Parts: sequence; C-alpha cells; structure tokens
Amino acid sequence: MPSVRETAYPRLKSSYSQKELNEIYTPTPEELIWAEQNTRGDVAHLGLLVLLKISQRLGYFVPLTEIPEVIMDHIAQCAGIPLRSSDGWNKYHASGTHKRHRALIRDYLGIRFFDREARQIMVNAMAEVALVKDEPADLVNVAMEKLIQQNVELPAFNTLAEAARHIYAQSYRELYHNISQSLDTDAIKAVDDLFQTTAQSPYTPWHRIKQDAGNPTLTHLKDLVSHDRWLSTKTTGLQALQGVSMRKIKQMAAEAKTLDAARMLEMEPNKRYALAIALLFVQSTTVKDNIGEMLIKRMMRIHTKGKQSLEQYRSQQQKRTDELVATLRDFLTAYQTEGSAEERVEALKNVIGDRTATLLEDCESHLGYAGNNYYPFLWRHYKSHRATLFKILHSIRLRSTSQDTLMEQAITFLQSHQHSRADWVPTVQMVKKGSGKDESERVPLVDLSWVPDSWWRWISPQRKRKSMPEEINRRHFEVCVFTHVMRELKSGDLCIEGSEKYADYREQLISWEEYEQGVEAFCDQAGLPSNRSSFGECIRSDLARVANDTDLSFPQNKQVRIENGQAVVTKLKAKSAPEGLKALERYIADNLEPINILDMLADTEYWLNWTRFFGPISGHDAKLEDPDQRYLTTVFCYGCNLGPTQTARSLGTMDRKQIAWINQRHVTEENLEEAIRYVLNSYNKFLLPKYWGTGERASADGTKWDLYEQNLLSEYHIRYGGYGGIGYYHVSDTYIALFSHFIPCGVWEGIYILDILIHNKSDIQPDILHADTQGQSAPIFGLSFLLGIELMPRIRNWHDLDLYRPSKDAKYQHIDELFSSAPIDWELIETHLPDMLRVAMSIKAGRITPSTILNKLGTYSRKNRLYQAFQALGNVIRTRFLLKYLADEELRRTIQEATNKSEAFNGFTKWMFFGGDGMIGENDREKQRKIIKYNHLVSNCLIFYNVFALSRVLHDYTLQGNSYDEEVISDLSPYLTAHVNRFGKYRIDPNRQPPELAFDVPIVQEGTPTLS
Repeated sequence: MPSVRETAYPRLKSSYSQKELNEIYTPTPEELIWAEQNTRGDVAHLGLLVLLKISQRLGYFVPLTEIPEVIMDHIAQCAGIPLRSSDGWNKYHASGTHKRHRALIRDYLGIRFFDREARQIMVNAMAEVALVKDEPADLVNVAMEKLIQQNVELPAFNTLAEAARHIYAQSYRELYHNISQSLDTDAIKAVDDLFQTTAQSPYTPWHRIKQDAGNPTLTHLKDLVSHDRWLSTKTTGLQALQGVSMRKIKQMAAEAKTLDAARMLEMEPNKRYALAIALLFVQSTTVKDNIGEMLIKRMMRIHTKGKQSLEQYRSQQQKRTDELVATLRDFLTAYQTEGSAEERVEALKNVIGDRTATLLEDCESHLGYAGNNYYPFLWRHYKSHRATLFKILHSIRLRSTSQDTLMEQAITFLQSHQHSRADWVPTVQMVKKGSGKDESERVPLVDLSWVPDSWWRWISPQRKRKSMPEEINRRHFEVCVFTHVMRELKSGDLCIEGSEKYADYREQLISWEEYEQGVEAFCDQAGLPSNRSSFGECIRSDLARVANDTDLSFPQNKQVRIENGQAVVTKLKAKSAPEGLKALERYIADNLEPINILDMLADTEYWLNWTRFFGPISGHDAKLEDPDQRYLTTVFCYGCNLGPTQTARSLGTMDRKQIAWINQRHVTEENLEEAIRYVLNSYNKFLLPKYWGTGERASADGTKWDLYEQNLLSEYHIRYGGYGGIGYYHVSDTYIALFSHFIPCGVWEGIYILDILIHNKSDIQPDILHADTQGQSAPIFGLSFLLGIELMPRIRNWHDLDLYRPSKDAKYQHIDELFSSAPIDWELIETHLPDMLRVAMSIKAGRITPSTILNKLGTYSRKNRLYQAFQALGNVIRTRFLLKYLADEELRRTIQEATNKSEAFNGFTKWMFFGGDGMIGENDREKQRKIIKYNHLVSNCLIFYNVFALSRVLHDYTLQGNSYDEEVISDLSPYLTAHVNRFGKYRIDPNRQPPELAFDVPIVQEGTPTLS
C-alpha cells in the first residue's frame, strides 16, 4: 500500500509561520458572521470555525484534538473567543453538535459526503488510469483530483490506499490476462520451452536469457552477437506488448529476472506468460544496446592501437627521417653554391645521386603519416575483428535518423563486398544506354562524398576529389565505414532498431502539437522569451551587460591579471578558522557517543521506518517474519560491502542464502531510491543543516569504484588507474547526497549532471549545480540554461576555452584580449530555438533523460544542426559564466566550497564501503547499480544520525553556558566517523530504544544571531 507521504493527500503540518496562519486559517468576516448565527456558546462557535477552516484547507474533517494548538489559538484570536482546554473538545465531539456542524459546513461549502456513489467515482477514476499510471500512489492522487472536481469530501487515507492497492493489483491481473490471450499456440509453446532443460545443458533457456554481457573483448563481442541471434529465435509473441507502457514492461521484466525456472512454472499461467514476454523484450533490447556499446568500445580500442602503432613507426623510422633532413640540408647548401647555373645543378646532382626515386618514395611515405595520420595502421588491428563486425551488420538494423542516408548506402555497399579478397573494388558500373558501343553511362555504385579528406588519400587512388574514382581500396574503406558507424552511433545520426540506448532519440521527444500547446507556459516558468528574435536579443544583451560589468570592475580586481592574452587567477586565500571552532570541535569529539554501524542503521530505522519501502517484488513470494531486522541486515551487508557470507558470520542470525534471497526478491533500485528520498526529506527538517546551505545548490562529482574486469561497465580509467566504474553523486550544499548514479569510466561525467532533474523527487530541489571540469561542456551549458539550471563548475585550465563577444564590434578597455575572434552564430541559435526548447520540454515531461540527449550532443556531427545550435548557445552561456567567475571572488569561493563538499562525500561514502577491500564483487550491472544505492542509503543514514547527535551535543553545549556564532556552526560537517565502529561482532538488539527524535532541538542560545 502507498504511504501518505508518497501522495498528495493533504495533511496538517507540525508547525506554521505567522504568514501561513494569516493566509490560510484566518476566517473572513462573512464566515465569522455565519458561524455566530449557527452556534450558541464559545465552544461550539470556535469548534465550527476551526472545522470550517480545516475542511477548506484539507478537504476532509479532523478531530479538534488532533489540530495543532497554534491553529486553534490563531482562529480563537481572530474570532475573539477564549481558547478552551482539551476536555471541552472531548465533550464537543461526544455531543451531537459536532455531527451537526459537519453537515452545516458541507452545505455552506457545497461539498458532498463520501457515500457509496462517491466511492464509485473514486474506483472509476482509479480504474481509468490504472494501465497508464505506474504506482498506487499515482492512483490515489488521480482519485483525489476527481473527488475534488465533483465537490466530494475526501475519505480517510486508508480508504484511498486500500482501493488503490486493490485496483492496482486488479489492473495487473487484467494486463496479464490480455497479454496471455494475445499469444498464439506457437508463442505459448515457445515460452513453455524456456523453462525446460535439455540433454545438452543442465541449465534452462530461461537461465541463459538473463545473462549479462562480459567485458568488451573480441571474444565476448562474438559471444554477444551469437547470443543476440539465439535470443531472436526465442523472442516470439512480442506483439502482445503493444499498447503497454514501457515502465510496466520494465517492472514485469524486473520481477521475472528475480525468478528461476522452477518458480516461474509454479506461477499462475497468465502472469507467467506476461512476465516471460516482458523479460524477452527487455533482454532483446538490452542485448542490442550491449552490441552497440561493445562495437563502439572495440572500434575505439582499434583506433587507440592505431595511434600507438604510429608512434612505434615514427620511433623505428627516426633514422630515415634524420637522413631525409640531412639530405634536405645538403640540398639547400648545394643550392647556395656560388657559380653558374650549370655548376649549381651539378652540385645538386652530386647530393641526390641516383637516389631520386628512393628519396621521393621516402618523402611520400613520411608525408602519408604527417599530421598524426594513423589511419594506415588501423587495418592490422581491425582484421581480427572483421568477421565479427560483419556479423553485427547482419544481426542488427542500422538506420539513419535524418534524411541523409549516405551511411546506410555505404553499409549496403560494404556488405555486398564482404566476401571479396580483392585489394580494390569498383565504385562505378558502365550501363548501356543504346545499341551502340559508345552509348553507355557511368553509374556510381556508392556515394563517397561523406568520406573525410584525412581518409581520402588511403581510400582513393586519386589525390584530388574532382571526380568519382572508378575503384577504392577495400580494406581502408571497411575501416573507414566502421569508424563512422561508431561516431554516428555516438552522435545519434545512426540508430539501432530495437535498441533503447541507441534508439532514435527524436522519437522520444514530445510532438510538435504538444510543443505548440505548452511552449508559452514553459518559457514563462523558465523566464525565457519564446520568440526567436526576442530570445536572441535577450541573451545577447545579457552577455553584453556581464562583459561590460566585468571590464569596468577589472581595475579593482586584485586577484586576476592578464598575461600574454590569458587571465591568471590568484589562488584563493584559505579562510581562517572562526574563534571558538576548535573548542567546539573538541567538545563534540569528547561527547559524541560511540556507536557501531548496525546500531546506527537500527536507530534511523526506528525513527523513520525506511525499511517499509522494501517488500516482495513478486506477489508470488510470501511476506517475511521480522522484516525490519532482515532488511536492516541486507542493507548493512551490501551497503558496507561485507557480502552475504561475512555478514552471516558476523551476525550469526541469518544464513548467507537468506540475505542474498532478500536482496534479489525484496529490494530493487526503485525502492532503495524511495528509502533514500524519505531519509533526505526527514534530514531536511533538522535546523542544523540550514546553517550549512539553503538546499538551492548542489555539486556533482564522480569517484572510481573498483570492479572486476569481466563486465561491460568496467573500463580502465586513465586518471584514477585500474578497472572500475564511476559512482557519480549530487551532493546538496547541506551535505546530504541527493542522487547517485553508476556510470562507465570512459564517458564524460557531465553527460549525467542534469539527470538529477528527472530522478531527484525529494524536498531539496537545487537550481544551481557545481562540478569540476568533467561536469561541463558547451552543450551542457546550453541545455542547463533552457532547463532553468545555473551551471557553475570549477574548470581546470579554463583559459584554454574561447570567450565570445556579444557582437563583432564589441570592444573592451581592460579585457578585450581575452576574447576569441570567432563569432557567435546568433542566426543558428534563433533558427533552432524551437528544436532546443522542444528537447528541454521533453526532458521536463519525463519523455527523455538529459543524459540521453547529452550523450548524442557530446559528439561532433556534421549532420546534426541541433548539436551545432546547442554548441553555439552553450558558448554564450559559458562565456557569461566565465566572465562572472573572473569578476567575483565570492563566487569563486562558493564554487570551491561546493566542490570540496562533493570530494569530502566521496571519501565519506567509501569509508562506509569497508568490506571486500572496497571492490564491488558483482559482475551484473543491475546488481552493481543496486550496491551503489545501498551504499548511498547507508551513507545518508549516518549523515542523518550525525546531525541528530550533533544537534543534541550543541544543545547541551549551550546549556552549559557556552556560546558560538553562526560562522562557527557553518564550519562544522556531518561527515564524522571517529565515533563509529566499523568492525567487530555485530548484533541487532530488538529491545534497543534510541533517544526520541526531535528535529527542532535548539542549537543556539537566545539572543544569538540565527538564520533569517
């Protein structure tokens, strides 16, 4: 069942500001008169007014004894009525007056009692959207909206939640039935065969379907292509999923993946067939994603080896290069010889001798590799991949995402010569036009206009591109085509049919009709003009203003100077520790009570009950006995990386198989995120974090986690060294981690920086993001601007980036030499503004993630004008930011402090991951992502616990007569670990009673300056 916190069900708060009381709970003169006319006595008068204002706010009635006293007192003061004790309200409820007042209020407000007819309205509303909405909480929200539209009093939350649970389960039963009934006899038999073993293998096909890809070696690439072909013979009946939302398909597939063949056979048939078809669909999509990813990685590896071969070649040919330079020197010396022309020619001949042909050949050979042209070396590293890469072309369908289909034609031409062994293949065909011998026409077999100049000299026998060559070098052409397949898959110019990651992202965008309907509202909310020319003028004038302000402030800017056309920023001076900080830190260290990690988790669970988000993924599984303790043990096991075996030894209360079973059958990424979100929202209620930040800022940073090499995500990281993946975290300026992601080492981290907009549903919603160099690029700046996010990264060597003038004739007295001569293409920005806004609106609507679109915009594309438009817009926004960065020392300090918090969190969360030498032992990518979420949850729980403990210690410190100011508190951090015991014998004490949780413990003395 959904919890009330997951829905929009209106509730009373524990505290209210005077502004809220005045705006929400102040009776109008008409209401005061109406209440006085319908009551006798102060108790009835006040009771009627309070019930009226509460029902107006909530849509339902609440017993007066449950209403915060501050509301009662405010309404009593407004009406001039003395506030009575709670005994009076008990008598009021026991009498018939209370029931009569409810009826009066319903008549006054024109609302209906929740009766049998209203229940039917609720049920119908839920049933209409059950197959579209993905969570029971969504059904509750839809039903409430419908009841409010019909002027019906809201029922108790349990009534809505129970109905949602019933409708949700019923909708899935109908979904299972509909999918099952859509399958023909052959499809049903094919599904049944998945759960049967054969004489050739002890494993069922069901087990093979769920296997994940290995690391991107050539052998695993071959295995993956074979697996895709095998899987295509099993993916029957997928048409039964037409009309089913992708979220529901993935939910069914996630449940199916946790079940073995025996448990699937025990399942009710309709559900078994639906779950099996969903998993087949998802795994088929995943395999195609993996093939695309592995193809890209293998081609990048081939290019890396080609560059290494070029360096090796240069080293080996150094002697010949020296000889050529020496010959050139002798030739020039001979040319300068005094005497007649004949004597000079004779001197030149003596230098060259009979080596003319050899020298020309050596020069041609050297020039062929000039400019770091390593392409000639690629074939030797490509040829071992050739057969597998051609199998990929036959296994998957590559399709252009634009009107430019030249690459599709090149692939078709390439496949037609797959079995050729000739060095050169024809590119034209002579076609007869008539009966005469000379009446024939040259017809090109392939268009080569897309081939870059750097490849042309190796593909074509003609050095110049004036006419179509009659033949091309087959080997170099093959490598060239696969190289461009790699690049166009990365840029989105090519897509893989049936894939998700490499699908045509344009199909995920909102329609142009939806764009037209919502663009004005979107731009109003973002504070942007929707008109093209107005938008261009707006950002142009803003850039001009910032540039002028920076120029005017430059003489007074003592921290920045210009040397050789580059800005040099002086290192920020470290802030001195405020007076009293060291004494307070010593007191905190002496008074924080020691605790082990499992007790800390048990305390936060006792306070928040965050384990309630976990439960059986499949309705087929029975509920657990003592679920809280079992879930705590599982979170401790995987969040601290102890592993089931070590955890079972340390606790002695659960078997390792039980722990692994709970992880597999009861915990998903989604409900881990729900638990993290609830801890986040509870953390946000404390007073202490408000001294550290406002929650409006967050910093993003990645840290490497060690992995075994045998998986597709694992990759060697150049900066960190070793194989692994990147844990990418968004950390609030209040120190709590908002969002975690697990990404490959090889990607640009900034691609994922804006995903927080989609995934972070907590109460802390930052609109300023900080990062390091990896967290930015021009397209990221452009997209974040349209999404209303202010990107403020700390960029290493940022002076290597170009600064752009708002106009060609813009000149500046002090900073003019910082600007590039390259102009901004304002026409491109204005022309493609609708395309860019459509992308931003699609992200806001949840149709596409920012990382999906940024992954495509992160690779240069000559075809994709959207990429070029985002690049141009990003150059404007990044220039504006860098100019502000130069002018504002406080901004630089804020960015430095924010990124320091991210780096500190990285160390803190790894400190919690102390088991298994800090290496993630899982090879399955889904399990790796779950472990990162487990660790995120454990880390946030310790941060929550530390803030609770710090608040109590600070309160005691002030009670002892000590004082400190706001600056001292702001220098504290919740990343405290000295009081936490990570090792030893653990046990869960079911009788443990932690202190009472209080969010509003006073942490400053009266009269001490506090937050405004």
